[in-house]
Amino acid sequence: MKKIQILLTLLLAISGSVIASETKIPSDAELNVADPSALIPSLRTSAEKGDAQAQYSLGSIYQQGLGVEVNHIRALFWYKKAADQGLAKAQNNVAYMYQNGLGTTPDLVLAFKYFKLAADQNYALALYNLGLMYKDGEGVQKNTVTAINYLIKAGDKGIYDAYLNLGIMYFFGDGVKQDRMVAADWFSKAAKNNDPEAQYYLGLMSEYGDGLTKDYVAANYFYTQAAENGYVLAMYNLGIMFATGTGTKPDNVQAAHWFTKAAEAGNADAQYNIGVMYEVGGGVPKDAKKAVEWYTKAAEQGSVDAQYNLAIKYLEGEGIEKNKNRAVYWFTKAAEQGDPDAKAYLDELLKDK
Repeated sequence: MKKIQILLTLLLAISGSVIASETKIPSDAELNVADPSALIPSLRTSAEKGDAQAQYSLGSIYQQGLGVEVNHIRALFWYKKAADQGLAKAQNNVAYMYQNGLGTTPDLVLAFKYFKLAADQNYALALYNLGLMYKDGEGVQKNTVTAINYLIKAGDKGIYDAYLNLGIMYFFGDGVKQDRMVAADWFSKAAKNNDPEAQYYLGLMSEYGDGLTKDYVAANYFYTQAAENGYVLAMYNLGIMFATGTGTKPDNVQAAHWFTKAAEAGNADAQYNIGVMYEVGGGVPKDAKKAVEWYTKAAEQGSVDAQYNLAIKYLEGEGIEKNKNRAVYWFTKAAEQGDPDAKAYLDELLKDK
């Protein structure tokens, strides 16, 4: 059988699909009581008298569904009451709701207005969110320089996602001249707060000597940090490093561990690789049935090698009941992606029909 090997190429390494989601954080406060809904009568009394903090707390209860059903309309009503009195965290939340159409029609201009009101009070989350709006040109004319200034301010006030976004901007050259060394500096700042995506990028840059000195040991270290913090691509890359002995001693048990973690999180390449390891008994007991299970998951996500191997399994009846029609199906899928071996098998099988 062909193609029973560990993938050595990090196909996901430099991909736009790994860019961090630019999370607009709505709130920095939650009510931690056994039954928040019990507070509503007293909060409403204070809120109706103009107490901005009570208005904000009511908004939080309705937005988060704390002891009541989520009600974005009521949340926005009370947040706006507090925001119009100048409460920065309420202004930030009102902006978030206009931005995402929660309890109202989406309105990026109003979102910008309220983020700006809160940012003018040096409110950290609003500084971050306003920076993203300038970066993407949402509700305001795109201005990368202004975006960077706001993101730096937000990062300096403890919003480490701002540093991550700055790193990504310089890593990919998004609105700025690509500069991997500058990107590494920003990722390092974010990684100090254990940001797993920043740790992943530092691992990637260490592995390839791109913006950082090429250092496989450092790459292994950063990938391990990111993987332990739940970052799937780092789990996959760490599995590769253990499988190939890059930056560490070869260790199939550790490779299988990290491939399994990434596979369980839905990474198709990891699903294929752990399937291979069950196929050959590398780092895990040899188990054709489990190999088939993982090949199936990867094949269904479009992994051409998994499709090929799964077709072979159906053809030979190893780990699964022999089924020529299913073999033809998966050979066809792999052949459609340009796999010449799958096409050769397919041509032979179709001759017999």
